[in-house]
Amino acid sequence: MIYSTIPVNNGNLRKHQLDAKNAILRAWDTFDSVMLQMPTGTGKTYLFTSIIKDLIAFYKSQKREINILVVAHRLELLDQIAASLKNYGIPCGFIQGTREQHLWQRVQVGSILSLISERNELGVRRCKFDFIIVDEAHHTLADSYKRLFDMFPEAKKLGVTATPWRMNHESFLSVYQTLITTPQVKWFIKNHLLSDFDYVSVKPDSNIQKLVNSIDISATGDFVNDALSEAFDNQRIRSKLYDSFHKYASDRKGIVYAINKQHARNIAELYTSKGFLSVNIDCDTPKDDRDRLIKEFKAGNIQVLVNVELFTEGFDCPDVSFIQLARPTRSLALYLQQVGRGLRITEGKEKTIFIDNVGLYNYFGLPDANRKWQHHFQGRDVPEEMKYESRGNLAMDIPERSYDEDDEAMMVVRGSGSLDESVEANEVLQDEAFNLCDYYQVNGNERNFSVYTLVKKKGKPTGEVGNVAYQYNENDGKFAFSSDVSKNIALLKVNTKLKSVLLFSASMCGISQEELFKLDGVNPEDGLSAFNLLKIIAKVYEIRNAEQTQCPTP
Repeated sequence: MIYSTIPVNNGNLRKHQLDAKNAILRAWDTFDSVMLQMPTGTGKTYLFTSIIKDLIAFYKSQKREINILVVAHRLELLDQIAASLKNYGIPCGFIQGTREQHLWQRVQVGSILSLISERNELGVRRCKFDFIIVDEAHHTLADSYKRLFDMFPEAKKLGVTATPWRMNHESFLSVYQTLITTPQVKWFIKNHLLSDFDYVSVKPDSNIQKLVNSIDISATGDFVNDALSEAFDNQRIRSKLYDSFHKYASDRKGIVYAINKQHARNIAELYTSKGFLSVNIDCDTPKDDRDRLIKEFKAGNIQVLVNVELFTEGFDCPDVSFIQLARPTRSLALYLQQVGRGLRITEGKEKTIFIDNVGLYNYFGLPDANRKWQHHFQGRDVPEEMKYESRGNLAMDIPERSYDEDDEAMMVVRGSGSLDESVEANEVLQDEAFNLCDYYQVNGNERNFSVYTLVKKKGKPTGEVGNVAYQYNENDGKFAFSSDVSKNIALLKVNTKLKSVLLFSASMCGISQEELFKLDGVNPEDGLSAFNLLKIIAKVYEIRNAEQTQCPTP
């Protein structure tokens, strides 16, 4: 069957949804199992519902039976999917918990655990699904999903997610054959399909950031939850949360992400005691109470929802105008899901503000940073993102003294200086990546960069990176080179790893140590950063290669 030729009814789909829809149908011509990446809040559910409607119409025109399964792992997601199907005039059955089942419906919406349960397995197999669509498909590597896929080997599969990423960097190729990507978050903001934002964060050299970096890491790859609670759920740090909320978002409605239930209760009680009505919600909140509180929040009667990993997937409240991050994590997926709750657009909403009290920006960059999803899908390292992840492994000494108010002031990462009159907005430098003499890859900017070795096979670069050869962070001690050769040589004596990289790279271009700092581009007055010196060497190497000049073997 040629899926790319079936008649389609695109209704109110936007261009990015149309492009994704066409790409999915074309991919099904070649592959049985396809994954789609599309940012949070850009209409994944409406997209795959439109595909379902087209498939049903086509099979009906051919007088053929069709059975479609839509899978999710949370009750809230199932209800949203059912509502979307209803809007398209598509009835569905449920395979979830104790709900009454109507397996004769051509479309079933099911929770993954109910679908593979012993009680339901026989009935599920009898459905003989032709298509399986998985929402929040970054969970698909779990054994439960693999069991479901194995039950229907002939079915076409589609997994949709905003974040094809796993903590252990595992590839998705064991369950999906190809990944379709949509534009980056920046594009959606530029085209007014997602909300613009301001961002404030703790400083990279703050004691809060050092405390985050010192937390033990669990077997799952994320921070140990009990250790987070012990370190962050205290009056001093909670007061910092309140201070930053009051400073940046006291007139806004929003969501706070907490570490655990007690942490959420403590934050909600603090904010409410200060006159800002706040409630805490978690997985143990009875469904009726949860629905009532969310309804009150959406109506504007509650200002702040404090939750524990509840509003990371499937929660839709477009007029949320602040997100406060109070739970450290090493998960890029969790970070993007959390901030994604604040990026939805609605009338009258100009910008969302993200208040990052635990320095997730220092790990993952801004919410609209360009992501190399194909690399993540394939389980390949992304060097420019590794510098964020590596910080969680750094041993940090936390001074035995009270927190210095100036050190702990929030910095404006993105936004106007009016956000914070006491802290000058830092210029955020864009990261760059370039190869250095076919032996290294440099990633970062003048203030913070890493040099990685390039992996070679039979003397040729493979495109993969190896170990970190050198790391620079100006917060650990800023320096620059001048035109004084003797001073530069003295400087390298205390930076031996950088010295090795510089001298080896220079030798590849036939440049001696004495000549190294006389390259064109060195400004004797302002000095030259190590990052820019490496860029100059890389450029010289490229020019000499282009001139087919043979570089000496080191």
